[in-house]
Amino acid sequence: MQDCIGVYLHGFLSSGNSEKGQWLKSKVKQNSSCFKDVYTPTYPIASPQASVEEINRCIQHALSLSSKVILLGSSMGGYYAQYFGQKYAIPYIMINPALNPTPIFTQNLGSHINPATEEAFCIDAAYIEAIQSFNFSDLQQNIPALLLLDTDDEVIDVEFALQRYAQSYVKSHECKAGIDQNSKFESIIFTGGDHRFIHMDTAWLDIQAFAERL
Repeated sequence: MQDCIGVYLHGFLSSGNSEKGQWLKSKVKQNSSCFKDVYTPTYPIASPQASVEEINRCIQHALSLSSKVILLGSSMGGYYAQYFGQKYAIPYIMINPALNPTPIFTQNLGSHINPATEEAFCIDAAYIEAIQSFNFSDLQQNIPALLLLDTDDEVIDVEFALQRYAQSYVKSHECKAGIDQNSKFESIIFTGGDHRFIHMDTAWLDIQAFAERL
């Protein structure tokens, strides 16, 4: 039954018109056994607080339309998907998520422009501190979560993501799987790849299977 609304959260220098977000929308329109729609909001990045406020507005709208909402996020969108998933106990899917964003932002201090929206912003100590405030030090493992990860991602801290979800049911297309019966976390690890996450076609089956199990 197609009763689930997905909310896709884009990466940092991106928008709701990103390739990955539009790809997900097209897959849902073509053939989905569980998703009836995927929202791909564009949210401001001039401040982390502004990002969170707009994302929260979109999530609340989705919840007003369906009792079954799944958050999906790529890179920084994955970081925010974790935050809202844990905050509201909403199932969430993270695609090459930037779960340890502080080093990335520290290496990119100064003024920038989002090429996707032409929004100007500045990364400084206050910006990084605000980002850190949306982290969860202790994850509730009874909230369903799916981690999709390319091992050769050149941007994010891959090992940090693996450690955060170490209690997951772990599946790889090239190695043996293991499971923790007390956790609703799942991880699917792909060898190689990059930050764009080149395995979306394969992962789409895993995304739908995750949604159907809820």
